[in-house]
Amino acid sequence: MRAASHNGKDLAKEIALLKAQLEELTDSVNGTGHSIVARGEEALEETLRSARELIAKYGDTAKAIANDTIDLRNKATDKLVETAESRPLTTLAAVVGIGFLAGWLCRRQ
Repeated sequence: MRAASHNGKDLAKEIALLKAQLEELTDSVNGTGHSIVARGEEALEETLRSARELIAKYGDTAKAIANDTIDLRNKATDKLVETAESRPLTTLAAVVGIGFLAGWLCRRQ
């Protein structure tokens, strides 16, 4: 669950970085007076506009995914604590079993 939250946060950071890079590219293109840039400026602006729309569309989705992942993690943590409190012997047996299995697997290697 942490990996999903981490991935959602990474995606949001990548989108923010892409937005900043697009703004820098726009400023760079607008500041140059080369004839090649002037001829291709309309096509470049269309591409930048499309990229901005894509980022705007999926940027909010990435944030929503990150928030949903955090909520899911919190619910899972609460459920784990609730289960451990309501069934302490079962929880203890599960922990001992997992520890035994992990020790056995580590010893084999």
